[in-house]
Amino acid sequence: MYWQPLLAKEKKMPTKEMTSQEMLQKLIIQAAKNIVFPVPEYWVNQIQSVDEIGLLQKMYYHIMVCSDPDELGDLIFHISSTTGKNALKYRQNYDAVIKYIAQEFRGKTLDIFDVPSGKIVDVFTFEPVEIRMQIGRLDLIFRDDKDTFYHCEEQRHMTYEDLLRCSVYHFQAVRQFGVNVIDIILISGKSYNGTKELQTQSGTYKPIFIDFTSKDGHKRLIEIKESISRDDYSSLIELVFIPLYGQDEKIDRNKLAREVIDYEIDLLKNDQIFEKLIISTLVLCNKILDKHALEYYYQEVKNMLKILEIARNDGMQQGMQQGILQTAKDMVVAVLEEKLGAVPGRIIDQIRSVDRHEILSGLHRQAIRCNNFEAFEGQLKFATS
Repeated sequence: MYWQPLLAKEKKMPTKEMTSQEMLQKLIIQAAKNIVFPVPEYWVNQIQSVDEIGLLQKMYYHIMVCSDPDELGDLIFHISSTTGKNALKYRQNYDAVIKYIAQEFRGKTLDIFDVPSGKIVDVFTFEPVEIRMQIGRLDLIFRDDKDTFYHCEEQRHMTYEDLLRCSVYHFQAVRQFGVNVIDIILISGKSYNGTKELQTQSGTYKPIFIDFTSKDGHKRLIEIKESISRDDYSSLIELVFIPLYGQDEKIDRNKLAREVIDYEIDLLKNDQIFEKLIISTLVLCNKILDKHALEYYYQEVKNMLKILEIARNDGMQQGMQQGILQTAKDMVVAVLEEKLGAVPGRIIDQIRSVDRHEILSGLHRQAIRCNNFEAFEGQLKFATS
């Protein structure tokens, strides 16, 4: 009787089985030790704070192919901020970036990148089936009016291995779009002085390099502010890219990004820009600003939109709304004129009679797609009936 309680006391409790999340977290921490040892405690805490299986799997995949400590820090602290439930919904907002950039570039050239091109007629994302894209980097296809495709990708901390990867992407694009493909690599973060072309017995891969690290972001921001103060908005889209300008070791990139976003919010407060410009900048800043800063700015934009909506409902912005509608009408006519020639007066009159922005947006899309006035006029009658 004396020994029974003692034996019961010494009996071991059953070991708690690890969850799938805990197992992945452990594997990620172990993989991180192969790059940085010891792994900083705040890195461990960040890894253990992520409980979505999908995010943990992406983190583990990218860490397994990562060799740079700086890149590793980016992966750990920003993979959840770009796709996590409590931060920006990255995929949704990335779609908004694509649509906004497409809107801004249509009918223009790639002068902003100092790349000669025809007028851009379409912008879309490029995601090869066989190769998973890096999360949080700009990757777009621009198509001009000469049916040349410009594959534009931002690459932070460019390396020779990245050049090899880009060459693989290039031929994936060739298979999808044909041989008329030009690669543009936007270099950000650290400057790159390595090989800029791949020469083999079968030919040469030679993309166009745009070195954002050589640009002065603060100076360019001042120049754009001065232009906008003179009602010149031609460089507005460049605000999205300014946080990527300059070398990491020479500038406070976090401060530059905040200056750009604060200025954009000021423009939004005065109803001088659309919120998509700020959302685009925030998405491209996902590897610059931390999760809390991204959430703060995103919430401020949402609050500003509510305030502006109240102002519009009170009639304070009626004149501006009329101006937006008129611009939308002019854009529909301009697209038709550019694509099909002189627009018949009856079609112009019908377009001018439309007073709803969503209908005009649909007509703008139809104007791009239609191959003749009869087809467009059919869509016009359907939309306005």
